[in-house]
Amino acid sequence: MVAYSNISFNDHLIGYVGEPNGRGTFTIVWSCLAVLLLNTWTVLHLNIPHPKWKSWRIYMHKAKWAFVALLIPEGIMTVAFNQRRNAKSSIKYMKKYAPQWTLMHGFYSEMGGFKVRDESNEILYTFRAVQLHWLAENGIIEIPPITKKEIRDRSKASRVAKTLACLQSAWFLLSSLARVVQHLPLTTFEVATIPFIGITWVTYYLWWDKPVDMETFTTIHLPSLPTEDLCRMAQETCFSKASGSWYRPALKETSTRGWDFYWFEKSMDFKHLSIVRSNHLLPQELREMVKHSYAEARVCSWFLPAINEFQAAEWNNVNDIALVLGGWFFNGLHLVAWHNVFPTELESLLWKISVCLMLGYIAMSMPSAVILAWLPEGSFLKDLPIWCITVCYAVTRFYLIVEVFIGLRAVPPTVYQSVNWSQYIPNID
Repeated sequence: MVAYSNISFNDHLIGYVGEPNGRGTFTIVWSCLAVLLLNTWTVLHLNIPHPKWKSWRIYMHKAKWAFVALLIPEGIMTVAFNQRRNAKSSIKYMKKYAPQWTLMHGFYSEMGGFKVRDESNEILYTFRAVQLHWLAENGIIEIPPITKKEIRDRSKASRVAKTLACLQSAWFLLSSLARVVQHLPLTTFEVATIPFIGITWVTYYLWWDKPVDMETFTTIHLPSLPTEDLCRMAQETCFSKASGSWYRPALKETSTRGWDFYWFEKSMDFKHLSIVRSNHLLPQELREMVKHSYAEARVCSWFLPAINEFQAAEWNNVNDIALVLGGWFFNGLHLVAWHNVFPTELESLLWKISVCLMLGYIAMSMPSAVILAWLPEGSFLKDLPIWCITVCYAVTRFYLIVEVFIGLRAVPPTVYQSVNWSQYIPNID
């Protein structure tokens, strides 16, 4: 909503408007929700799920991540960024052992597409590209000659749905731009939808070559994979980057105050309100070697039936910078509504404070990381600031989501005035 000097907070504002020939309240709400929901659902390129999950469980898993994408789209963008970096880097070192290896193969391996079965004890390991390269380099396995076409055929990517989502978003942006050019106000709901489209399009690009909704994988059979080999592989592929360049709280595998969305990725013991840990799956020798290190979370993932979507144990300063830039872009565009007309002065003030606080939280994260890095690992004081920033960010984000709906109860009448498209059509006499 654009502010005008002759409009006060309590004057000349109207509430719900039915569906006339032009814009109505339902039209505004539906156009925004359609963009948000369709883009959120089609942008998700999740990893291969647990092989024993039923269809409803897979659907609920995707719905869960769609909810996260609605709340924290910049977080999903950073996850896609990290996965693309890993997939792209795998091309360099996998070409020697798999000449057919492409970016799509890299994504396929990062999402759990290759599993190694130890026939001696019937363990199915979920290895990713780095571990597959180590096994191939040491002559333990041969990379299956699966082609890009075979991977694409098993993917359930819907180009029609993606095209529809992009066209719908493009029309929404064009309509919003036309309203600005013709000095017609936008609602806060429409303003909040615009940065979401930008983040979604970036995520589309990052995940463009990743298979979608794939439920099958390629099994590599081995007579035996001794614990000694697992220990050597852990030492050479996980400890080289045992921690990120910037401070972040300890992972759940190494601390009772674990971080990195493990509460969202792992099974929960509701009786004791704690996360079910997975380090008990490791052989004793391997468990002792990686105990209380960042490598422990990575090694534990080998023994899980599916790869987590979020791999915070591997994040470094590049990922953190991507998250900060994405957060600034997404939240910064909410400043467009700075001069909007709100139902009350209090709501206008809360909107401005919330946007500034979210930008401030993001700006504080990396400087705080440098300062807190000096505190000992596992210290409560080291974890507390990150938890506080996260909780405050969630509260302010929640307010903005609520405000875009309740703010429609009183808006300037010109909000419901339609764009005059005829002025853009050349007049031919």
